[in-house]
Amino acid sequence: MPQFRRQLPVSSGYFRTLGIPLLRGRAFTSGDTAANQPVCIVNEELARQYFKGRDPIGAMVSVQAMEPSGPKPVVRQVVGVSHQVKVEGLAEKENDPEIYVPITQNPWFWAAIAVRTQGDPLNMVAAVKAAVARIDKQEPLTRIRTMDQVLAESVAEPRFRAGLTGAFAAIALALAAVGIFGVLAFSVSQRTREFGIRMALGAQSADVLRMVMREALKIIVTGVAAGLLLAAALTRSLAALLFGVQPHDMVTFIGSAALLAVVAMIACAAPALRAARVDPAVALHQE
Repeated sequence: MPQFRRQLPVSSGYFRTLGIPLLRGRAFTSGDTAANQPVCIVNEELARQYFKGRDPIGAMVSVQAMEPSGPKPVVRQVVGVSHQVKVEGLAEKENDPEIYVPITQNPWFWAAIAVRTQGDPLNMVAAVKAAVARIDKQEPLTRIRTMDQVLAESVAEPRFRAGLTGAFAAIALALAAVGIFGVLAFSVSQRTREFGIRMALGAQSADVLRMVMREALKIIVTGVAAGLLLAAALTRSLAALLFGVQPHDMVTFIGSAALLAVVAMIACAAPALRAARVDPAVALHQE
């Protein structure tokens, strides 16, 4: 008989309120009280790990019930299988096995209330407080939040890390563009006499432009290729910062390489146009 420690006491309307579908079996009902058969609902990951393709409905599992005197094992019957839920938020990487038990069979010192509303949920705060006060006037309601706020809080840290990484990436991209521009501009200034001679011998501006852009393209291709190889080697260390993207996602790699190439080509445009506009007479006179 499987034994589990992690459990979530919930009410009979928990799954309906939060929109969590039940894949098999039933939800808890008002009949699931402490006087009746102890029951539970397991999630997809738990069913996959411990039942391995067998139907868990009707199976008996041992759960460490929470008691003021300490946990004690309780044998419960599985009555349903719920859809997998990211309990810790969207940033949760692993699918943890979860087991739900009726709160009427395992009450605890504190609880959270989830309310489904139409319109702005914050407009219902006064009504919810009044409903709780009718049961217990001394019971305070704290940390009142909407699900949008809960969602935002769950991804706040990874979103900050992503924004910080994006800012550093933008700075690196700008520095790369400035570097390519500087290298090519210096090369053009050093070869002004060469361009003048070529144009004096019959070369057209377009020929000089193509020559400079070819050299720039060699620099760009070499840099992008080296960057892709290093990125492929280092993505494993960044896997914990990614959400919804695989470490070696081809679309991301190709898109990043294309963006870098376009920015580099734009940075090369000014020096290349400068080389194409060299006046042979002026260039030779300056030398």
